[in-house]
Amino acid sequence: AVGAALLCVIVLAVLSAALISPADPNLPNLMTVRQPPSAAHWFGTDPVGRDLMSRILWGGQLCLLVAGTGMIGSLTFGTSMGLLRAFGPRWLRPVVDRAIEVQLAFPYVLLGIAITSVVRPSVPVLILLMVLAGWAGVARVVRAIALQERVKDYVKSAEIIGVPVYRIALVHVFPSVWPTLTVLAAMQLSAMIVFEATLSFLGMGVQPPTASWGGIMLDGKNYITSSWWLTLLPGLAIMLTSLSLVLIGDGLEARTARLRSREADA
Repeated sequence: AVGAALLCVIVLAVLSAALISPADPNLPNLMTVRQPPSAAHWFGTDPVGRDLMSRILWGGQLCLLVAGTGMIGSLTFGTSMGLLRAFGPRWLRPVVDRAIEVQLAFPYVLLGIAITSVVRPSVPVLILLMVLAGWAGVARVVRAIALQERVKDYVKSAEIIGVPVYRIALVHVFPSVWPTLTVLAAMQLSAMIVFEATLSFLGMGVQPPTASWGGIMLDGKNYITSSWWLTLLPGLAIMLTSLSLVLIGDGLEARTARLRSREADA
């Protein structure tokens, strides 16, 4: 409940950026360079005089949009691969296993560097990196659950009466996977927010002058000792958003565990 309330406040704030942001997030003003938080600029200004509160609000919109799209893409692709591993052709199963293992062993930052060295960094490329970085963990979890369900009587009964394999996977087994996917969605979204901020901070994500939380921290890294607000405030936005999602994920995980315990007792 605490995580959900905190997330609602953050989402409402960033969605209302057009109404509550005090200035144009991309409009520089050399007369107000690196001013500390004040009544005129609640979060201060950045190295070129742009209002930091406006940039954090508008950057939050982009961050949540990109992270949410990456999370949906990684869950969709990972779930498909996990079910394919459990119910697909026998020759395809080791191929999926090796793909999962290779992806889990490959550092996502190194993957980002490799891809952005070939193509120009952009939002679509960033979303693609998120999908590539997140699908393997989802596939491994879905594969484990699907393999557990496959040996149960209801699946064997469906196979005996000739139900197609894809229908068994999607109609009969997927509902057992869904509660775990809700937990993974919250955790993945938290990870994707940090991932987006990391790549933007390294210059491989959202490109300036477009505001993003990681990009704002990149702009302020050279002034961290003299202008603390440039890195602290966007860092707090990242931390609080990720914390709210982790709390939601923990709550969903506990609820899922209780439901499975009741089913086992029944």
